[in-house]
Amino acid sequence: MNEIICGGLTVRDNQVVHESAKYRYRSPLGAVPAGTAVRIGLHVGIPYHSVWLTVHADGESRDIEMLKDPGYGEFAGGEHGAAHVMAPAEGPSGGTMLHAMIHTPSHASVVWYWFRIDTGGSSVYYGAEPGNNAGVGKVFLNPPTAFQLTVFEPSFRTPDWAKSAIMYQIFPDRFRRSAKNRVESGLGYHHGMGRTDMWLHDDWGERPEHRPLGGQGHYMPLDLFGGDIPGITESLGYLKGLGVSLIYLNPIFESYSNHRYNTGDYLKIDPTLGTDGDFAELVERAGELGIKVILDGVFSHTGDDSVYFNKYGRYGSVGAYQSEESPYHSWYTFSEYPERYKSWWGFDTLPEVDELRQDWIGFIIEGEGSVLKSWIGRGAAGYRLDVADELPDDTISRMRRVLKDADPEAFLLGEVWEDATTKQSYNVGRRYALGGGLDSVMNYPFANHTADFLLGRIDASAYRRFLVSQSQNYPKEMYYALMNLLSSHDVARIRTLLATGEGGRGMSRERQAEFAVSAEDDGRGAVLVRCAAALQYSLPGIPSIYYGDEAGMHGLLDPFNRGTFPWEGVGCDAEDSSGWLVDGADGRDGSVEGLVDGADGRDGSVGVLVDGADGRDGSVERLVDEKSRDRNSRNGACSRGSADIRNLAWYRALGALRSTRRVLRSGGALFYSTNGDVIGVLRYCLNGVDAFGAPAVDEMLLTVVNPDPEPRRIVIDLRAESECLTPADLNAIRELELTHAVRLLSSTDSIESIESASIIAGTDAGEGAEVSEASGEIIGGTVDDTISNGLLDISVPPHSAEIYEIEWE
Repeated sequence: MNEIICGGLTVRDNQVVHESAKYRYRSPLGAVPAGTAVRIGLHVGIPYHSVWLTVHADGESRDIEMLKDPGYGEFAGGEHGAAHVMAPAEGPSGGTMLHAMIHTPSHASVVWYWFRIDTGGSSVYYGAEPGNNAGVGKVFLNPPTAFQLTVFEPSFRTPDWAKSAIMYQIFPDRFRRSAKNRVESGLGYHHGMGRTDMWLHDDWGERPEHRPLGGQGHYMPLDLFGGDIPGITESLGYLKGLGVSLIYLNPIFESYSNHRYNTGDYLKIDPTLGTDGDFAELVERAGELGIKVILDGVFSHTGDDSVYFNKYGRYGSVGAYQSEESPYHSWYTFSEYPERYKSWWGFDTLPEVDELRQDWIGFIIEGEGSVLKSWIGRGAAGYRLDVADELPDDTISRMRRVLKDADPEAFLLGEVWEDATTKQSYNVGRRYALGGGLDSVMNYPFANHTADFLLGRIDASAYRRFLVSQSQNYPKEMYYALMNLLSSHDVARIRTLLATGEGGRGMSRERQAEFAVSAEDDGRGAVLVRCAAALQYSLPGIPSIYYGDEAGMHGLLDPFNRGTFPWEGVGCDAEDSSGWLVDGADGRDGSVEGLVDGADGRDGSVGVLVDGADGRDGSVERLVDEKSRDRNSRNGACSRGSADIRNLAWYRALGALRSTRRVLRSGGALFYSTNGDVIGVLRYCLNGVDAFGAPAVDEMLLTVVNPDPEPRRIVIDLRAESECLTPADLNAIRELELTHAVRLLSSTDSIESIESASIIAGTDAGEGAEVSEASGEIIGGTVDDTISNGLLDISVPPHSAEIYEIEWE
């Protein structure tokens, strides 16, 4: 416990207390709309002369004297209009509860605050722990780290469908090559333009090229495997089987690379990926399955080999490089025309654009046939903005207005690597997370903290503090729509990281190419991935799967994290492909039974055929077509690697549970760590509503994760005053006669048990029930833990995640 000596007085942390995530110390909890009055409380257990709350907002600071709270422990009003009485806070006897009011600005901003206790001749300060600006704080001798209070636009709303989504991110060239095989004709197009160094791998299972090709001084990402848009369409049944409702496509626009972040033409699909008709079919077929598609928008820069810059004269247009009279010249900044120009991070193949130029804004955002409007009109459900930090807030706000005018349910996601509410870029505090810009951001802090927790770099208490801070600092509308990822095309795959602790930073591509994961390490990585996924699916936000993570793919950094999907074991072999067909062959009923290629089963090439080739009678027969399988092995439907079927079953079960349990999508969230080992996440709907006040079935699900190689316990007092819990919800929990915790899922279960659990998730038969393999009938469940006086004591197996349903009478 921290203590300081001030003017001869020894002060410990527990003698002065403010917990920003507890209702007695701050109400309302969390981020608040602009113009909200926020009540701030401080428990003081030392002699004092006066106590001051210092508030910093909009570049100005002011001190507010804190006064004794005559109703200590009683909070009237509450968030639901009723009076709620809470027991006095724990602390030294004779302590005093003081309070003050913060009247937040009338516009979106971030407010900071801390406390000063004048003891008569000296001062003690109280603020947040460094690196964590929410939760419980500590005492300081000098002005401390401040607590954060996020203030957002009152009108801020994010699409409800996004808050309920399960996302699947696809790097298109590496996911699946279809029978249409668009890459051959697409390469012909690029070669005809003079891009003769683009080439196609012979074998789908080869490793991506990482070396400079002959005649090149450095590595260029010009090798293709032939994954295409029709291949994604053919795999929709598989994605539906994972519970996916949102596909995020890495760039598909015409470009001179395999990653396509060097856009050549924003209005054309790269011909190696497909045609406009292919995209229209993908959107239509995905929509029939309840799956939306968003696109990667790379707008801070273009390629030098593009319609707009045209450095090599390969396009018929007059590009900015060719003439100062070009209609695109004003987009770019030249210091010495035409050879010296501003480029993204100094890469001269990526000339930067000026995102405040009205002609650029007209072409990309606001014009009649703008890029944003065009693809929304073609069926895209929104965009992920590449390097959103490098787009001005005003430009992002314009994008939001245009998208929401075109489709109020359109989704705008930004690439942000830090906490988006406090992000600084170019010495400016960004405002895109406060309601007038982005709907969501890529939650890299979640990925980093989750990996650190599972690798033992931080303990459960530190991880809980992080989870609490995100819940309090983000506006609720964005918090429940955060893209909770574990891997992406820009970081090492989660299995490699958890297996070895290595993320590839500081390693040359040659070293990464030689890097190997031992069987023992891979086994550890596999079980920890299941733990990570359980957390993903149990927290508010959008669980996001980077293609192939569910199948056990490995890889460090680019290009090794961009390998080809291991279709063998998923859909190429009849013995391994059981359980991957969408019932009815179109998935409209949402049940998952197996996979049929193309989601219609007509070519039978996956090795599972629905009787009648249309699935209408619902029966499933096995068919192995050796000729089809051989053909698909060549065209990319299979790889030499084999999928991790156990992990696939786990992801399916999590997807089924989240898809059928509203509490995991929009319920309240509480976080527990009674020791340094196990984390607990409780999701709940009470009083007939979810966290947004929408009608919902009352239910409570608890996820516990133990990353330790030894069994550990977690003891939770469900009736205790907790962080993130309002008095109304606390009273509702205390009124329940809690009886049991029934285990629904465990990552240590057999594949058969996990698959059974995923079926049960979609039934009304009672949670925790088991399925008879012989008949498929539900035969009843087993109570795992008894709850006594609100106390739940769970022993969690090593390296495991478990999900329980809390029951009451």
